[in-house]
Amino acid sequence: MKPLLTASVILYAAGLIAVFIYHVKKTASLESVSKAALVAGLLSHTAALTARVYSTGHAPMANMYETLLFFSWCAALLSVLVIFRYGERVTELVTIPVAVLALLFSFANEKPGGPLTLILRTRWFETHVTFSFVAYAFFTLAFSAALLYLVHDAWIENNAGQKKLEDIAAKSVMWGFGFFSASMFSGAVWGYVAWGAYWMWEPKIIWSFIVWFYYAGAMHAYYVRQWRGKGLAYATILGFFVVLFTYLGVSILMKSSHSF
Repeated sequence: MKPLLTASVILYAAGLIAVFIYHVKKTASLESVSKAALVAGLLSHTAALTARVYSTGHAPMANMYETLLFFSWCAALLSVLVIFRYGERVTELVTIPVAVLALLFSFANEKPGGPLTLILRTRWFETHVTFSFVAYAFFTLAFSAALLYLVHDAWIENNAGQKKLEDIAAKSVMWGFGFFSASMFSGAVWGYVAWGAYWMWEPKIIWSFIVWFYYAGAMHAYYVRQWRGKGLAYATILGFFVVLFTYLGVSILMKSSHSF
C-alpha cells in the first residue's frame, strides 16, 4: 500500500508541475501530460484505499491516518472532476498541493489497520464521516477559488477570470454546506445510537457546529445578500482554516471522543 501512496504523491506533484509550466509557457502538450499524471495519481491512490479496505474490512475512516488518506483522495477526485467537467485548470494549483500535504502528513501518522470498535460498527458512522470529508473537499475547492480570486485581483486584470473563480467559490460553499449539513444530521443519529444522546458538549462536536454555522453565514452572504468581492473571498479563506482546526487542531490539541 505504501508504494501506491508514494506513487500517488509523485504523480500528483508531476501533474502540478506540468500544469504550472503550462500556465507559464502555454504549451498545449503539457496540459495533456498534467491531466494524465493527475488521473494516474488518483488511480494509484484509489488502489491504495481499496487495499486498505480489503485488509481492514471496513471503510478507511477509523483513525487520523485513514481519514487523511480519504480526505486527500476526496480533494484529488474533486480536482479531477472539475478539470474534466468544466475544463478549469487553475484551482488545482491549490487543491492538489493540499491533497499532497495531507498524504505526506498521513505518512507521519501511519497506523496498522484493524477491525472497528463496537461503537463504530454502524452505517451511520460511515455515512457521517463520508459526508464530512466530501464537504471538506468542497471547502478546499472554495478556498482555492477565493485565494486565486485575490491573486487575480492583485496581479491579473481579467474580470472574466475573477467572475469564474467567484462562481466556483460560491458553488463550492453551497455543495460543501449541503454535505456538511448531512454529516451533522447523520452524526447526531450515530451519537444517539452509540451514546444515547444527539448532542454532547465536547470539542469536536462544538467546533463542527462552528464550521456549520460559519458556512451557513457564507451561504447567506453568497446567495441571499448577493455579496461579492475581496471581503467575502477573505471570509471564505478564513473558513478553510476553521475547517483545518476542527479536523486537525482539535484532535491534536484537545481531548475528544473522536479519534480524528
